[in-house]
Amino acid sequence: MLAARPGFALAVVLTFALGIGANSAIFSLINGLLLKPLPYADSVQLVYIYNSYPKMNQETSGMTVPDYIDRRDQADALADSALYYDRSFNLAGEGAPRHLTGIVATPSLFTTLKVNAALGRTFSADEAEIGHDHVVILTDSLWKNQFAADATIIGRDVRLNGDSYRVIGVMPSDFSFPNRDVQLWAAFAFTPMQKSDAMRGFDFARSIGRLKPGASIAQLDAQFDAIAHRNAVRLAGTGGDTRSYDRFMESSGFAGRSKSLHDRQTGDVKPLLWTLQAVAFAVLLIACANIANLMLLRVSSRRRELALRSALGAGRARIAQQVLMESLLLALLGGALGIVVAEGGLHLVHTLDLDGAARGFRVDIGGVVLAITAILTLASALLSGLLPALSLTRTRPSEVLKDGARGGVGSRFARTTRDGLVIAQIALAAVLLVGTGLLIHSFALMQRQSPGFQSNHVLSASVHLPPNRYKNSAAAAPFHERLLADVRALPGVTSAGIVGSMLFANDDSSAAYYVEGRDVSDAQPAPLGYLQTVDEDFFKTLQIPLLQGRGFRASDDANSEKVVIVDELLAQKYFPQESALGKRIAMRGVSNERVWQTIIGVVGTVKRNKLDEDTTTETFYENFRQNPTRLFTLVMKTELPAAELIGPLHTILQKIDPEQPVFDIKTMDERIGASLDDRRTPMLLMILFAGCALLLAAVGIHGVLAFSVAQRSGEIGVRMSLGAQQRDITQLVLAYGGRLAGIGLLAGLSIASLLAQSLRTQLFGIDVTDPLTLVAVIAVTIIATLLACWLPARRAARIAPMEALRHE
Repeated sequence: MLAARPGFALAVVLTFALGIGANSAIFSLINGLLLKPLPYADSVQLVYIYNSYPKMNQETSGMTVPDYIDRRDQADALADSALYYDRSFNLAGEGAPRHLTGIVATPSLFTTLKVNAALGRTFSADEAEIGHDHVVILTDSLWKNQFAADATIIGRDVRLNGDSYRVIGVMPSDFSFPNRDVQLWAAFAFTPMQKSDAMRGFDFARSIGRLKPGASIAQLDAQFDAIAHRNAVRLAGTGGDTRSYDRFMESSGFAGRSKSLHDRQTGDVKPLLWTLQAVAFAVLLIACANIANLMLLRVSSRRRELALRSALGAGRARIAQQVLMESLLLALLGGALGIVVAEGGLHLVHTLDLDGAARGFRVDIGGVVLAITAILTLASALLSGLLPALSLTRTRPSEVLKDGARGGVGSRFARTTRDGLVIAQIALAAVLLVGTGLLIHSFALMQRQSPGFQSNHVLSASVHLPPNRYKNSAAAAPFHERLLADVRALPGVTSAGIVGSMLFANDDSSAAYYVEGRDVSDAQPAPLGYLQTVDEDFFKTLQIPLLQGRGFRASDDANSEKVVIVDELLAQKYFPQESALGKRIAMRGVSNERVWQTIIGVVGTVKRNKLDEDTTTETFYENFRQNPTRLFTLVMKTELPAAELIGPLHTILQKIDPEQPVFDIKTMDERIGASLDDRRTPMLLMILFAGCALLLAAVGIHGVLAFSVAQRSGEIGVRMSLGAQQRDITQLVLAYGGRLAGIGLLAGLSIASLLAQSLRTQLFGIDVTDPLTLVAVIAVTIIATLLACWLPARRAARIAPMEALRHE
C-alpha cells in the first residue's frame, strides 16, 4: 500500500530522517563530551588543581613549583599528581626547521594518567633532575610524519632549541594530553630558584592529580586550605621579604582549589550542548506533527475504504493497528536514514570545531547513540501514528458510507487535529526563529564593535628564540634588530613592530602592580593588570591612538630610565582629575622588590580576546628594549595581500638563523574571526535548525490546505456557480491558512518570550525582547506562510465549476 503512494512514503521517511538524525548527531556530542569518561584509566579520580585569587577577581590561575611540592607531599587525598607547562620547541636537523608545540612535565604526568608508551618508555624519576632532563617523548603523529615511523628513533638524539634531546618513547596513537595540539613531552627538572618561596605567586604552570579511592574534591580543597594556613604562619614568622608574600596571600584571598578534570576539559560547552539538544528535539516534535498531519490526510482520503473494512467485520483496534504499523515501518526507514544524516551532522560539527577533538575527545555514533536513536524512532512512530489512529475510533462507518459519495473533509475531530498540529508546528518554528534571530542580531552587533585598533592589512607571526643560543637580552638584541630592519625593508610593508603577548591569541599575561603614593593596605589586594611588552612601532602598526605624552623611542634602552605606557582605563582609574604622565607604577619582582617605571604616555584601551568583552582590566605596556622576551610576535602593516609576505618572511628568518622557524602566521582579521567562533557556531546551528523547522511548518500548512482544497472542490464549485470570483476563492483559502498561521505565531511568540531568557548570557547589545528581531520573525513567518498557502489558493481559484459539480 505504501508503494502505491511513493511520494507520501518518501516525504514521511525524509521527515523522520531529518528529525531523528539531528537528535542523534547532537546526542553523539553530549555522549562523547559530557557522558563518556575521559580516555584514561579510572578517569573519574582525575582532578585539575589550580590557584585562586578571589579578592583580585582571578578565580582560576596557574601553579608554582613550591605550591605543587606542598600539595604533592602534604595532601593525603592525592594518590599522585603532576606539574606541567606549555613550551615551544624548534626542531632542526630533520629537514627545514620546524616549530613544535610541546609540554614540559614532571615524570609523574604519565603515572597520574596511568598510561604507558606504545614504543620505548615514559620518564623515570631520575630524569626530573637537572642534567638528566634532556629527554623527550613523541606523539604517534609526530613520530609517523616527521620520522617516518622509524622504530630506531628510540635512543637517538634530536636537536631541539639548539640542544640535543634523547627520544625515549612514543605514545599510543589515541593518547593526547592536555590536547591534540601537543606534539611532544619533555622532562621537567626543578631548579633551586623555582623551588624557593620567592617564586610563590608567580604562577606559570598547571597541575593535575589523582584522588585516592574514597577521597573527594571537597576533602582535597580542605587539605589545600590547611597547607596554605601553615605556609602563611611559617612565612609570617620568617620576616623579611617573605613577610610581604604573607600579606599578598591575605590580601588576594589565595587558595588552592581543584575540580574534575573532565569538567576542565569540556569547558563551558555544557549549556550550549543541552540547548542544542532541546532545539533538535523541538525540530523532531515539528517533524512528528508534520508526519501526523500527513497521515491524518492519508487516513481522511481512505475514509470510505476503512469504513468498508469496518463494515465487513474489521474492528477499530485492527484498523488502528494498521495505521500504527505503517507509522512504525516508515519511522524505522527514517531512523536508518537518520543515522546517515547524523554522520553528516557530525562532519559539520567537526568542521565547526564543536566536537572537542582538539581536547582529545572522541565523538562517534556508538552503541549508546544507536540505542537512543532506536528509542527516538519508536517514540516518533507512536507520536506520529497515535492521533491518526485515534481519529479512526471517532468515525462511524455508516455515516462515512452514506456521506462518501459527496466527499467531505473528514470528521470534526480529524479537522481539529490537523489544524492543531499546524498551529503547533508554526508555534515551535516561531520559538526557534526568535532564538535564532536574537543570536543573529547579537552577532551582527558584536562584529561591528571596534577592538580599539585597526586590524585590516595586519599580518602577525610568532618567533621563539631558544635560551641556550640566546641566553640573555644582549645575545637576542642583534636578532631583533636585524629581523625588524629586514621586515621593514620588504616591499609593501609600511611598518612592523614586536609584542610579547599577542592580542586575540588567548594570551593573558597579567601581573599585580602598585601605583606610587597609593599603596594598598595589608587587607587589600594589589590591582591586577594585563602586561604587554612592545617596541616603539607596535602602536603605529596597529594604529592604537596615543592620547597623551609620547611613545617608546629607540633611545629608551636598558641603560635608560625605566619607562612604561598605560592605557586610558588605568589612567582614569588612578588619575581621573590629573595627568598620569610622570607618575610611577611598579610590578613585584621575584625577590618581592618593586621595580618602578615612569609613565610617559597614555594610549587607547583595546580589547584583548573578544569583541564582546567588557574591558574592566587595565593594560600597561613595558618597553621591549628594556625588557625583551624570547617568545614574541612580529606584527606587520602591509599594502599587499598577507599571503605574499609569508614566503619572504621565512627567507628572512633563514638568513638570520637557519635553525629558527616562524609559526602561528595569521592576519589580525583571522584572529578576530576565530575569536567569534564560540558565538558563530551556535548561531549557525540554530539557523540550520530554525530553517528546517520553518520548512517543515510550511510544508505542513501547505499539505493541509492542499487537502482541504481537494476535498472541498464541490463546495468551491457551488460558490463559483453562485457568483464567487477567483479572488474570493483565493481570499477564502488564504484566510484559512492565515488564521492557522496567526494563532501559531501568537502562541510561538508568547512561548519564546519565556524561553528566550535562557539565551540572555549569549546576547550582546540587545535584550530578549529585541523589537527588531520580533518584527523580523513575524515578517519571515508571514512570508513563508503566504508562499505555503499561495499554491493551494491558486489551485482552488482555477477549479472549473462545471467539472467540480459533475464530480460532486
